[in-house]
Amino acid sequence: MTIAGTAGAGERATRLPMVPFLFILGDLLIIQILVLLSIGLRLLITPLLPIIVHPSTFAGVQVGAAILPLAYMAAGLYPGYGMTGVQRLQARTSFTVLCFGAMILFDYLAQGGQWSRGILLIAGVLVIVVMPIWDAVFIHVLLRRKLWGCPVVVFGPEAQRRIVVSALGRQPELGWIPVAEAEGPDGRFAVGGIANTAIITLGAQATASPDLETLPFRTVVMVPSLEDAQTLWVSVRDLGGLIGLEMRRNLLNRSSQALKRVIDLIAVALLALPVGLVVGLFILAVRLISPGPAFYFQERGGRGGRTFPMMKLRTMVLDAETRLQTLLATDPQAREEWAASMKLRHDPRIIPWVGHFMRRFSIDELPQLWHVLRGDMSLVGPRPLPGYHLDVMSPTVTKLRSQVRPGVTGLWQVSGRSELSLADQQRFDVYYVRNWSLWLDIHILGRTVLAVLRGTGAR
Repeated sequence: MTIAGTAGAGERATRLPMVPFLFILGDLLIIQILVLLSIGLRLLITPLLPIIVHPSTFAGVQVGAAILPLAYMAAGLYPGYGMTGVQRLQARTSFTVLCFGAMILFDYLAQGGQWSRGILLIAGVLVIVVMPIWDAVFIHVLLRRKLWGCPVVVFGPEAQRRIVVSALGRQPELGWIPVAEAEGPDGRFAVGGIANTAIITLGAQATASPDLETLPFRTVVMVPSLEDAQTLWVSVRDLGGLIGLEMRRNLLNRSSQALKRVIDLIAVALLALPVGLVVGLFILAVRLISPGPAFYFQERGGRGGRTFPMMKLRTMVLDAETRLQTLLATDPQAREEWAASMKLRHDPRIIPWVGHFMRRFSIDELPQLWHVLRGDMSLVGPRPLPGYHLDVMSPTVTKLRSQVRPGVTGLWQVSGRSELSLADQQRFDVYYVRNWSLWLDIHILGRTVLAVLRGTGAR
């Protein structure tokens, strides 16, 4: 039996009751602010919609919106330990739509339209957009202040325990903090002791112990020996007393892929003008600093194993390949760094000033919206990679990647960008393909905005 970090976890556990309260208080405050903002916006557009909005309706809308935290509580979001960011996004959005839809229906059927549907619609849109952002930011703040998480005990064979502990360490936002480990289930660490949650790992030939039902843990999570299996959109099925895991392969759902394509086209239409202006500005900058073509084309791997000439704003000098080969032949450290991630921290090929700026804020990627329009790419997907990069990847990974359109942004771009190793890049690509859904795409797009604004991890 191993106990690790119990003091810190115990200290954190004493603060746990305040976390749900802080979440509820924060949600109430932000929802009311958003309702007030929606009232102000509705009053601003009164000349366009000359329907009188009586002040007496404001209180009714605010009281109705105050019920939202109860819906979030029913969704298990307070505090929601063990839920991924994608699951939290889905829960927040689904229950927000449900509640505002119910409020509009109640107002129409029971009150004859006393509340302003304009205010409700504006407030609903604001809450859908803002609340998931608030959720992610608040968890980040709690993590930094060591207020987020609950202690868990991990049981099972040592090799499997190491995998689970490592996975939880990579995902601190899940809120499960391993504080003790043991070979077999043991109630000594249960409620009133170290933890009230147990994670029990099962080896390839292992079965659940009949003693599990007598363990005094409030929550027991069994982890089968399926490290590389799908993890999202998995449902438990009762097979006559046996546990079956149903994995929804959203990737193979044609209607979902069609909806993804429609969203891509709508996004390109909305972004065409501002992106065009930015690209035009940097075309001039590239031509002034490094005479030559402003665009760079390179064959990249696409859907179904086909290749296409991907277009980017040129960030490298014209003799980039010669400089790379010279550096790799003379600098062992650079050669090792290139082999690990196919990137260089101090890359001699980059155009001075403008090249680094474009890469840091991903401006060189903007022309790829043209490929989204053509259908070569999607807004979100695995990164389209050149042949030399694909050649060093596992055949299984390259096969999985080829099942979807490559993306302008993707999971490993928002999880470290160029700082990730080749192994990490493969792990994130596999995760994306196996767990693909529109919710995951929305989650990645939101994180992309934050990653680009930070400008970290790109080179």
